[in-house]
Amino acid sequence: MRVIILFMQRRAVAQGIMHKLRDADGVLPIFEPSYTKGADAVVSQGANTALIEIAEMGRLDARYCLALCARLRREKPGCRLLILCPEQDEASVEATVRAKQNGDIDDFLFYDATVDYLASKLLLK
Repeated sequence: MRVIILFMQRRAVAQGIMHKLRDADGVLPIFEPSYTKGADAVVSQGANTALIEIAEMGRLDARYCLALCARLRREKPGCRLLILCPEQDEASVEATVRAKQNGDIDDFLFYDATVDYLASKLLLK
């Protein structure tokens, strides 16, 4: 069973992604709105993939989310890490692209991606 955890603030988008993922064989999608439980949830659930949404405002900014990714890399090295990035926030985009180039994350997507596209990226191995 492949476990995919979604760390997201936008519940409607998370629900749409989960709906798409539920149709895939052998996939268990889990929505986790608490980023502070991030590493524990990934390890305890045996996650294969984590999608971490950078919030447009507030403390869940790029720095916070990329620090979470660094912790996940240390604690669950085989977990695929994807960032959902607000394309309008230049600082977040720059930090996310740099993290991808450095190998700190496996991939990233922008907020304007469709739910179908987000789900398809999560299903890649």
